[in-house]
Amino acid sequence: MKPSFVICGIEHSGTTLLSDIFRQVPTIDSGFETGVLLVNSPREFRSLEPFISNIVSGWGVKDSELDMICDCDTFDEFYDRLWQHSTVVNHEKTLMFDKTPRYFSALNSCTQKIDCPFIAAYKDPRAIVASDFRRAKTDNFSVWFDSYAPRKKKYLRIIHAQLEQTVQGHIPNAIAVSLESVCLDTRQTLEKLFAHAGQEFDLSYLLLKNLRYHHTKLPYISSNIPFQYLEVFNKAQIRQIEKRFEEFELFFYR
Repeated sequence: MKPSFVICGIEHSGTTLLSDIFRQVPTIDSGFETGVLLVNSPREFRSLEPFISNIVSGWGVKDSELDMICDCDTFDEFYDRLWQHSTVVNHEKTLMFDKTPRYFSALNSCTQKIDCPFIAAYKDPRAIVASDFRRAKTDNFSVWFDSYAPRKKKYLRIIHAQLEQTVQGHIPNAIAVSLESVCLDTRQTLEKLFAHAGQEFDLSYLLLKNLRYHHTKLPYISSNIPFQYLEVFNKAQIRQIEKRFEEFELFFYR
């Protein structure tokens, strides 16, 4: 069974939220992440860390099964073997998807390795910095930001270039969506995403049930999720972030 669609995105941009929303569809299920489309063939994936190791818990397969799962010539066959051996997914369901954020950094390449729709999620740079700052668990923003910003900009330049290609229609199988749109224009945005993925949206999917991962903190979509940076930073710090990341115009929610 090959994926019906693929979800990717900037780290902490709502990919797990989208994953849980799609898992509300009675026929759809998935494990956590794979990462297999980052290599040229499934056999190369056997040595791609940390993705190959994370599959053990993320999909509930045995380490002893990894050689067999990867020992195939096509990505379709890899996904089929992974699905069959997974103890996480519900095998009564008939459709699967792959949710791997890192694919966004190589979106053009990944879309050429498997024939299915891709959904690429992103969010405002101010929210990105806020998420990373909280995870850094430091009180000195200035010192942290001076070290953090150059490294983060290198990563975001790669993603922004992929987003530009997507918006311009140069990656035909892909659609880009901001976390702000998901949270503020929920119905219209999700109807668009579901249509792109070949599924029909139902309002009941907004009542998130059977959440599998702690990354989705609430059983519903909250409008304040993308704007928590307003509570994390003061106005001067926000202006500093805007100045340092101004080149990534497509990311900003205006």
